[in-house]
Amino acid sequence: MSKMNQRRGFTLIELLVVIAIIAILAAILFPVFGRARENARRSSCLSNMKQMGLAAMQYVQDYDETYPRGRLDQMGGQTPPNGVFWAANQWFWPQTLYAYHKSEQVFRCPSISWAGTPQNYNYGANSYIMPTPTTAALLNPLDTRLPSSNGVLLPAKLSGIAAPSKAYLLVDSGAFIIGRPNVVNPAFGFYLPGTGSLGVTGCPTSSPGNADCNNGRHFNGVNVAFADGHAKWLKSSVLLAEARITSPAQNLYGAWNPANE
Repeated sequence: MSKMNQRRGFTLIELLVVIAIIAILAAILFPVFGRARENARRSSCLSNMKQMGLAAMQYVQDYDETYPRGRLDQMGGQTPPNGVFWAANQWFWPQTLYAYHKSEQVFRCPSISWAGTPQNYNYGANSYIMPTPTTAALLNPLDTRLPSSNGVLLPAKLSGIAAPSKAYLLVDSGAFIIGRPNVVNPAFGFYLPGTGSLGVTGCPTSSPGNADCNNGRHFNGVNVAFADGHAKWLKSSVLLAEARITSPAQNLYGAWNPANE
């Protein structure tokens, strides 16, 4: 048989070299693809924030420039605007804002795999602007600039926020409400994503909260809607640093406190 018609197969070494090259390329490209997917999820999440911020502004205009409560209790059987109770006889702020955009999907962060109701592991309202009926007024030290009644915070008014473009309103969060204590000392699933890697203790031990709290959600950062309705991405370390501000008194808790300029 002519040598021209003979077929030469791959040697074992050649096959191993090809496999090694493919493995190297995969190791290089998979993280790139992963970052591209997370970039898309972060953009989708930021879009959610913008829609929720706009809905909050519409609510404020309809209700005498007053923000909604983070949670409404004892609703006497009144059906929430989205038609579904997420917890017995309670409404959460996403349900209050539902009437302004008619989409429950807006309340779900695409970077979290969670099939439960949206008040957990998605977005939280700043409890100093949108408090629950039991959110205690700021103590240690007492900040008398915030509206309160019998030691309980009242929902903020837009006119009472010193710098709406700088005050945090809604953020990526472990639960539907988040305040300065939850940022520096997480407990019971109330946390800011990514703070576990920054030295904060108290992250949940179960999934998806453990990874979310420790590793973060969007490249070591979170999406934030501000009190004037605009939204942007910030590093988790920035929000943590603001929460740790305790002096001077006129800047207590930084951008978390709506009374600060």
